[in-house]
Amino acid sequence: MKRTLIRLATVLIALVCLAALPVPVASQDKPVDMKKLLAEIIGDYEFLAEGQPLLVQFTEADGKLFGAPPGETPEEIQPVEGKPLCFDITLAQSGQYYELQFVRNDKGVIDKCVINVGGMVIEGVKAIK
Repeated sequence: MKRTLIRLATVLIALVCLAALPVPVASQDKPVDMKKLLAEIIGDYEFLAEGQPLLVQFTEADGKLFGAPPGETPEEIQPVEGKPLCFDITLAQSGQYYELQFVRNDKGVIDKCVINVGGMVIEGVKAIK
């Protein structure tokens, strides 16, 4: 009985000591400079969808990202909160939902876009001009 009380007291003291330790605060990510990010993203991206080449032009207007194949009306692509390189869009005409993730290369340059649509993943590379 005495041994059980000593173990219980030891456990309680350990818990009190752990509770007294400072809790590390998760560092707050700096807010994303959307203007700078969009400047890095905009450009032409070449995709291969179901064996067919597809060019998508990403542009910026009034601090918002837009995209469409050449000759089509660009639609606004919304940023995903908490994920600075992720965007999504539901096309007005078809109702099709797209998730886009822009990717930085080993030099920190955005040079790729991965689109997820209907369970299919399509990867595109930024055309260098």
